[in-house]
Amino acid sequence: MENHKNTASKRQIKDTENNQLTKVYDALKVKPMTMLEVDVFTGVMRSNICRYISSLREQNKVMIIRKRKCTISKYLYVNEYTTNPSLFPKSNQYVMNF
Repeated sequence: MENHKNTASKRQIKDTENNQLTKVYDALKVKPMTMLEVDVFTGVMRSNICRYISSLREQNKVMIIRKRKCTISKYLYVNEYTTNPSLFPKSNQYVMNF
């Protein structure tokens, strides 16, 4: 008799990660939120959301738009994120065209 472990395959894990990343991206496109608000809105764990936001920030697909009080934790200074490009803060860097 063989001993089979009930573990998810690498493909199933990758599919779950992609689905969660898409959920987080779409949620932040609908409305700017904090990580904990995204957790409650999507059901994706905050530790995963942190990783996904880090990845999206490297790709310039998510931006912090301000710091504010979280509606869930009531903590005063948390980042509010968005993936909606029309809400991205405008750069205050001077651009020199030559």
